[in-house]
Amino acid sequence: LPRSVPECSTTIDALLAEIDGMEVEERETQLEGYRFFELRYTQPVDHDDPGGAVFTQRMTLLHRSAASPMVLNTLGYGGDGYDDFRIEPTVMLDANQLRVEHRFFSSSTPSPRDWRFLTIEQAAADHHRVVEAIKPLYRGAWINTGASKGGMTAVYHRRFYPDDVDATIAYVAPLSLGAPDDRYVSFLEQVGDAQCRDDLLDFQRVLLSRRGAILDRAETYYGRLGLTFERVGGLETAFESAVVEFGFCFWQFSGPSLCPQIPNSSASDDEVFDFFKNSWAMFLASDYDMNLLGPYYYQAASQLGYPALSAADLEDLLVTEWVNLEKGLTPVGSTPVFNPTSMPDIQQWVLAEGENMLFVYGEVDPWSAGAFEVDETVGSYRFWVNQGTHSAIINALSSDDQGLVRGLLEEWT
Repeated sequence: LPRSVPECSTTIDALLAEIDGMEVEERETQLEGYRFFELRYTQPVDHDDPGGAVFTQRMTLLHRSAASPMVLNTLGYGGDGYDDFRIEPTVMLDANQLRVEHRFFSSSTPSPRDWRFLTIEQAAADHHRVVEAIKPLYRGAWINTGASKGGMTAVYHRRFYPDDVDATIAYVAPLSLGAPDDRYVSFLEQVGDAQCRDDLLDFQRVLLSRRGAILDRAETYYGRLGLTFERVGGLETAFESAVVEFGFCFWQFSGPSLCPQIPNSSASDDEVFDFFKNSWAMFLASDYDMNLLGPYYYQAASQLGYPALSAADLEDLLVTEWVNLEKGLTPVGSTPVFNPTSMPDIQQWVLAEGENMLFVYGEVDPWSAGAFEVDETVGSYRFWVNQGTHSAIINALSSDDQGLVRGLLEEWT
């Protein structure tokens, strides 16, 4: 059949529906040659007790052909709506695509939430069961992938079930070795151009020195958006937390291209606030984000670790008990205890046994302070996007590196 016609296109929905515990709903798509499905799959809350409590895990499937490769996109958080967007590996490989929402996020949340079962091991077992259920329908090569926490999740899946897929592409996936991890502070002290770092610090101090004017504008602006900040201690605490976080967010999302636009001390209050509000930091401090990301903060405090933030150059201007927004606040009622062995185990496995693995990082992204170590003799590779941020992708690599990546993917698939 022509490639634009999905093989078995009249039967894939019936085959999916035959999987025990699988609910299937087809949705419209404008992608030529694809069918688009929303799937809901019954999973054990505790994989060590498969006869116990269950929850429903949400997935979406772009079906092209039973013979085409399958890209398993492990989402580190909740799903991003019901869209049929193809991620980079899917486009590169002309592949099928299965996106899986992470347990305890959005609609894939057990009720009641027993936080003991939000672990990297339990999540990996979720993905293993998904592969076991769906892989018999797709005979092409399988690749798992994800970005940021989704990339971390893909690596954890490989660690515990290394034979489920043929290869892994992990985008901007950090490995934090502490709670907190001081490597991120050292990274921010050296990242980018010294002049830009100085300008950022001056801007943070301008924000704090004009707190009255900036807080007035923040109250109006975020009030219109319906955001509140009670969990971190109110608007002023959120403001100070966001100012401390500002440099991390700047390098994570903006990078060197915005260095010339950093307002200096001669800028007006409106100009200062406008630049400040374009950072994600205040949103991270909001009650909405604290609740939305609560499961991540639980994982950070129990297994994943999180970055340290330094306020040493700002502390003379700080007046509240500001919150480390990278640590966040764990969900009310949860009591995580940090396991310092979880992430070293993952790193050691990648170094010793991480075959057919690609890691892509942005050069100025603070999360790159926690970049995985790799061993090419084992079969894992690491690539860097020059001046890249947390949105680093393969197509932003140098032409030579892109050629290397495509050659590896061709070999592995």
